[in-house]
Amino acid sequence: MKVAKAVVEAGACGFKVVVLAEIDEKNLLSINFHSACNLVTGMKEEFINLNWKKGIFAKMLDSYIYKVCSEHLKHVDCPVPSAILKTIQVLVDAAVEQEVSMKITKVEDGC
Repeated sequence: MKVAKAVVEAGACGFKVVVLAEIDEKNLLSINFHSACNLVTGMKEEFINLNWKKGIFAKMLDSYIYKVCSEHLKHVDCPVPSAILKTIQVLVDAAVEQEVSMKITKVEDGC
């Protein structure tokens, strides 16, 4: 079984999310979440035994990941859906392991 992991510090909500993606011997994908955020952990059942080749890497509005997340998550700016996709990409060797970060700040006087 292959496993990949992402750790997300989501921002203003204060929640930390651990995303664990696994592919079993039948090439089925399952995603598990460890977090105090009930909205994220409530998605767990919809990410079990998926065919990762169908709809996972579709256009954003067609992506199974974004569809499920849009049904569960309240905030459109939540970084968890992107983290799920990037974790899957690393798991299936479609991307290299790479740290991703965002730091958002206000800029005064155009500086």
